[in-house]
Amino acid sequence: MEGRTKLHSYLLLVGSLVIIWVSCSDGNSIQNNEQVLARINDLTVSENHFLNTFREYYYRTGQVLEADPVTRKAILDTEFNTYVMAVKAMDDGLEDQEYVQFQKEAIKRRVLTEEYLNQVILEDVEVTDEDLQDYFVRFNSLLRASHLYARTKSEAEALYTRLEQGESFEELAREVFQNEYMAENGGDIGRFTTDELDIAFENAAFSLKKGEYSKPVRTAQGYSIVKLTERVTKPILTEYEFFNQKAKLETYVYKKKKELKTRAHLEAFTQGVILDEKLVTEIWEDVVNRFELFADKEAEFIQNLPTGTKKLATFGDFEFSMNDFTEEYLASPAPLFDGISGEESFRNFVIGLAYRKLLIDGAYENELDEQQAVQESINETYYQFLADEAEQLLRESITNTEAELYNAYQQNEQQYEEPMQINLQRLVVKTEDEADKLLKALNNGADFTELVMEYTIQNEDLFTSGELGFLSIKTFGFSSKQLSKLEVGEVSGVIPYTAEEFHIYKCLGKIDARSLSFNEARERVDNYLTNKKFRELRAKTIEQVKAKHNAKIDIEKLNELTIQI
Repeated sequence: MEGRTKLHSYLLLVGSLVIIWVSCSDGNSIQNNEQVLARINDLTVSENHFLNTFREYYYRTGQVLEADPVTRKAILDTEFNTYVMAVKAMDDGLEDQEYVQFQKEAIKRRVLTEEYLNQVILEDVEVTDEDLQDYFVRFNSLLRASHLYARTKSEAEALYTRLEQGESFEELAREVFQNEYMAENGGDIGRFTTDELDIAFENAAFSLKKGEYSKPVRTAQGYSIVKLTERVTKPILTEYEFFNQKAKLETYVYKKKKELKTRAHLEAFTQGVILDEKLVTEIWEDVVNRFELFADKEAEFIQNLPTGTKKLATFGDFEFSMNDFTEEYLASPAPLFDGISGEESFRNFVIGLAYRKLLIDGAYENELDEQQAVQESINETYYQFLADEAEQLLRESITNTEAELYNAYQQNEQQYEEPMQINLQRLVVKTEDEADKLLKALNNGADFTELVMEYTIQNEDLFTSGELGFLSIKTFGFSSKQLSKLEVGEVSGVIPYTAEEFHIYKCLGKIDARSLSFNEARERVDNYLTNKKFRELRAKTIEQVKAKHNAKIDIEKLNELTIQI
């Protein structure tokens, strides 16, 4: 987007960190007083495991889940069948595959890295009443800002210097952005509130007064200089409203403060680490000349790397040697190398590897690998990986003949339809009163595009004047029936989307629904038939593996279990 949609892609050096996905499970260790509900080989679903999983589903489904026998069995099956499919993977010898061994080690490193961050670096994160008050105001405020985007810190600092020397924000935006809207509108990103943009960008914007601009701010995509152009805060914020939202705010703010501290820790490292620039350049030149060998981790490339304890990077007492570099490079997933496009990005790659080594070392120094909960998390994540691999192999074994595809198409021909396509222009505002006023203005001849550009709170609509392009009418969910009746040029009424979002649409074009021919529907038919066969094959495989390994499920214990939320 050149810096205006929700910023979410970390730089290469963060990619080198390769965190995080961690299974939040209780694992297979069974306390002496716990009952085992299901077992296959040494893998068990304990009473505590099931209860935690049930609670997770309960809250995920809006606290409407009933603890009846059917629901209990369905949840137990979901957990236990993961173990069954993991055993299937073991039976098939997947654990002996090199890529599985690599992934097993990668899982261990990821879990340890995350645990070190949570248990050590983020241990002292606290949420104060002042934090809660600040975010309460943020959630009741609507800002509008512009920014200047730079890929690197040096580029951002150069832009900031030019601003300080008198060049205008608008002139620099025309130079920085290729996107026409951003270039012609001074880097305007539209209106936003908290939790809609990168947290560092958001913090900078909320710290400014109208008309002020920030120093360069490090975001997930690079660097931004933020200029606040508009701030609207709800005029009356009551203590009752605050206390009504306090519990939700506390969870949200805690998460945000952890994110900020994680970034600050990484930023302190990237700014403070000292590289042996000559050695980095030497390695980079070898990478350039033999990139395919580097990306494929070929022995020919590895053997040519400098070896030993020679320091490639230092950060305080931490030292990152060439041996460490080789170890971390070999532990990195291949897609990470795709982001290396020049010496600067390679330099970030090296810093990322060094940072990852710092965290891994910290985890071992704090003996996190010996904690039972950490070991269980590693195991659970690994079993899930094995199960996924076994299921993927089942799916890949499925083939559909042309005759099967055509028969499936004929039996369900009415399902294979191209729904109505509609091109709508959208105007989004925050209150129903404002929407009613704008609808009245439209009915009195106001220009839809002009109102979008002036009033919309949907930032991406500023780039297209609110035009969404041709989309399936099904895209619009509960509004689809009403919108399908619009004629070209006609404006809808006010459509409540959420309690704080109201839409008005104008129809710009329509394409009627039609039936698809077999050739047009072939891919959809193939997916349908493959999924159907996969479900049947998976169910059959699970029963076969259970029988082979004498798996046990204790339905009586399951139904007697007391569930307290």
